[in-house]
Amino acid sequence: MRHLSGRMLAAAAVVPIAVLASAAPAQAQDQSFPVPAEAAASWLVAQSDGTSWSGGDVSTSLDAVIALQAARVGADQVQATLEWLNDTATLTPYVYPAVEGQDEAALNAGAAGKAMYAVATAGGDPTDFAGIRLADEVAAAQGENGTYGDGTALTTAWAVLGLSRTDTPAGEEAAAGFAAVQCADGGFSYAAVDGAGADCVSDPDSTGLTVAAIATLEGDAAAETLDAAVAWLEAAQGEDGGFDNGFGANANSTAMAAQALLATGRAEAAAGAVAFLLELQFDCSGDAPGAFMYTDPEDPEFGEATRLVATAQTMVPIAGQDLATLDASGAAAEVAADPCAVAEDGGDSAAASGDGADDEDEGGSSWLPWAIGAAVVVIAALMVGFSLKARRTADAAPAADESGDGSNDSATDSDSTDK
Repeated sequence: MRHLSGRMLAAAAVVPIAVLASAAPAQAQDQSFPVPAEAAASWLVAQSDGTSWSGGDVSTSLDAVIALQAARVGADQVQATLEWLNDTATLTPYVYPAVEGQDEAALNAGAAGKAMYAVATAGGDPTDFAGIRLADEVAAAQGENGTYGDGTALTTAWAVLGLSRTDTPAGEEAAAGFAAVQCADGGFSYAAVDGAGADCVSDPDSTGLTVAAIATLEGDAAAETLDAAVAWLEAAQGEDGGFDNGFGANANSTAMAAQALLATGRAEAAAGAVAFLLELQFDCSGDAPGAFMYTDPEDPEFGEATRLVATAQTMVPIAGQDLATLDASGAAAEVAADPCAVAEDGGDSAAASGDGADDEDEGGSSWLPWAIGAAVVVIAALMVGFSLKARRTADAAPAADESGDGSNDSATDSDSTDK
């Protein structure tokens, strides 16, 4: 069960429309793919061995699952991967990694939270998965200062995100934990922070993920920490819309920041980040159509190796989703076999993947720009209609307006706009 604050519910309702309304025309003109997230999903699924990615690497496979959930396609692949993961021999080494010098493996609360997040988003039971009571184990890993596991912002963020999808989400103690490890400038660091915070160096990856986690929490303390973190992100954004983690603007850092900006209703900054990301997508003239490069130009030695995670993490914000409110409902079972064929057909991705138009309406995002345009036309027509009605009423009975009917018309106009 997902628990979202009132602040996040309002942002989730408004931001996707605002961002797509401003970004959709540019995508339609400048991008090779009518729905970039679906094209990325096609490439991503093609990299799977059928059940997992990167030779059975659990963390990378979870990134891919979350990406497909965000794009609302590839539900069959998500199911296959979660079935592979629902095995004690597969999940235990990831959740309870061996630590050198220790006789017993200790829980990695961040890893457990990430697994719990993907399982719960798919509708699975995070309280008993692969023989592990993920929710109970993560909840028990909270320290005295409110952080989880090793006490870092990243571990605590995944723990809180995982718990946010259960019936027992994190509470005020978690907000205090985030405040305890927040850097003085408002951002969050990848590394552990000492009590004085002297070595706290903010980065967009850690801050972006942490913002999504804090956004699921209620209370003034969480709101204050959240505002400072988002302010740091906005200040860290480059003029080109990208985010730099110290080694140049790149897809991963920008993707994490972008989904955080979406989660907190920063539509303009989010649109700039998404525009930067779309410039990194391989078109049909490249050797990996639909995939995203980590940087442009790619590193000649490590470029191909970085595409997988860059593509997976980028798919979340380019699909108009964020980790705080991600909704995978209505996902299409398949992905387009050839995203370039879809582009040539003019965007009929449902036909290319074998799914009907109804599936696209339920799971895809390509219909949103058309829906927005239609809504504008309808609202304009209603406004014209009300204007004509008011004019006729005024001509026939001018005293009626003076008695208060005009205020009723204003209320009706407001209702129509909401609808």
